[in-house]
Amino acid sequence: MVYQALGVKFHPVTRAQAVDRVREMLTQDRFHQVVTLGTEMVMRAQENGQFREVVNQADLVTADGVGLVLASKLCNLHTPERVAGIELLVQLMEHLPREVKYFLLGAAPGVADKAAENLRAQYPGLDIVGVQDGYFKDDEAVLQAIEDSGAHVLLVGLGSPRQEDWLYQHRHRLSARVGIGVGGSFDVLSGRLARAPEWMIRLHLEWLYRLLREPRRILRMMALPRFAWRVLCSGGKAVQKLL
Repeated sequence: MVYQALGVKFHPVTRAQAVDRVREMLTQDRFHQVVTLGTEMVMRAQENGQFREVVNQADLVTADGVGLVLASKLCNLHTPERVAGIELLVQLMEHLPREVKYFLLGAAPGVADKAAENLRAQYPGLDIVGVQDGYFKDDEAVLQAIEDSGAHVLLVGLGSPRQEDWLYQHRHRLSARVGIGVGGSFDVLSGRLARAPEWMIRLHLEWLYRLLREPRRILRMMALPRFAWRVLCSGGKAVQKLL
């Protein structure tokens, strides 16, 4: 099933279904791009046609934002739950076979290394075969490192839209089977940043927690009321079923 929010596609899947999709991708001999779509990204796609194309060509687009879940409901459609980048990452490591190899790309120097260290401790036998921070200038060297590592899953934490654009730009060169943009997940997994308390996540207030911790996000957060306004003014057509 495929939905479209203001012209931007996404798949209304659960975390378990997303894991199953990735598991299937790993059996196919080609690269697949996975996007975890937040409402900020939907609004960026309204103004940036190239970014909209990047999202719309992706093999799997999850609803990483309660805004998409609520907008679906207002349009008489059902998106079962939010599937954020960090949640998908953790679910993959919990449920995919230990034979799957991961490469972590992104964040400040040392952050992804610490995230990898913590993940290996949490999931014994986890095979993280490569780590590279996000402060690189030579794309070719990074692509070669990914290829040499034999990674199956490439986790990219470069922030949006850079991570989506980078995966799309190099989709024909990437040797991994799956590439996923995971935003600031490495900062959280390394312990550098704390995620919102569970009660705030349950009440859909993670955006508020992040804003309080990082006030510089205020301009980005302005996309949230803009998205809500577009949905309310759409007459129940902001989210539509495509397939």
